[in-house]
Amino acid sequence: MKKYKIDSFTRVSEPIRTPITKIGGQPVWLTEPQWPLSSGWDKRPMMFIGQIELDQQLFPTPNVPVPLMAYLFVTHAKNMEEGFFDPDIIDPDGGENAIIIQPGGELLIDTAPLVNGPTLWDNNGESYEGIPQLQEAQDPAFLDSEAYLLLTEDERKAYNAEVDGDKIGGVPYFFQGDGWPDDSNWGLLLQLHANFKPFCLLVGASPTIFAFVNEDLTTGKLVIQDS
Repeated sequence: MKKYKIDSFTRVSEPIRTPITKIGGQPVWLTEPQWPLSSGWDKRPMMFIGQIELDQQLFPTPNVPVPLMAYLFVTHAKNMEEGFFDPDIIDPDGGENAIIIQPGGELLIDTAPLVNGPTLWDNNGESYEGIPQLQEAQDPAFLDSEAYLLLTEDERKAYNAEVDGDKIGGVPYFFQGDGWPDDSNWGLLLQLHANFKPFCLLVGASPTIFAFVNEDLTTGKLVIQDS
């Protein structure tokens, strides 16, 4: 299965105002702003993680508008000093994370018409915005947890080496059971190890973010597994 490996992130010095795949900064909305709000915490605006263009090579879906963008959000501290963390961020239906798809996406959470809002920062507390450096590659077919257990140790190591890592598309490398949002047909949009990045994303001790889109590219859900 085709994927784009994320080799690194290149920080930009000027705000990105075109609808391209990026991390941090402010969303470049394709239609009206739809900033998701936390289900708790006095409806505070979630933090914007980034936006990913839904590439027709990865998600070949007929009769969808182009461009099509997925915007990723999570309830998050505004800065290091705030000391804020909500464990419900790991749950795709917990009301503390969101994926907004434009145009034509289905809203699963309350939103506000905010053009700008909370976004990623770096270790110095400065706003961060960057572009992922991508390398086209291939993933093997997904193995569920039962099939994975039937592999030899060498086969597991080989499979892990292929599907682990930061990427757009491909198949997920779950490490806490099969972590699909539900029994629907989901495709992996983003797999991101949140630690040791040039930006701060405080979502667990050793977390991996999995973002998914449904087969008609109208709905997205986010799952976090933490070892």
